[in-house]
Amino acid sequence: MKINDPAATLNAGVLAEALTAWKRAFDQHRPEDMVRLFSRDALFQGLSPTLLTGRKEIFDYFDALPPGITATFQVIQARQLAQDLACGFAALRFTYPDARTAQVQLSLVVRRNGETWLIAQYHASRTFL
Repeated sequence: MKINDPAATLNAGVLAEALTAWKRAFDQHRPEDMVRLFSRDALFQGLSPTLLTGRKEIFDYFDALPPGITATFQVIQARQLAQDLACGFAALRFTYPDARTAQVQLSLVVRRNGETWLIAQYHASRTFL
C-alpha cells in the first residue's frame, strides 16, 4: 500500500481494523460475529448475484458458506467521506480447504458507531487473473 497522505493512512488503518475483525470471524466461520461488524442497514454484494440488505440477509449469506475457507486482505486505497465515514478498496484472496483460491476486489464503506467502525457497504467482485 503506497499512501503518503497522513489522513489517507489513518483511513487505511480504519479499513484494516474493520477487515481484520471481519477476517478473524470469517476464518473461524462465525457468521454471528461477522454480522455484528456490519451496520443494521448495510448494503451487501458478495460473490453471488443477489443483492442483500441488513444483518439477517448477510448472516444467511455467510452461514451458507462451507467452513474451512480463509481470507487474506490488503487495503489498496482509502478515503474519508465525512468525519465518521470512510471508504476504500481492498484486495482479498479466499483459500478453500482443497487449496483452490479466489481473488476478489472489495469496495467498502465504514461508518463510526461510537468507538466502533461498522461496515455499511460491502461489494465484492471476483477477479480472474
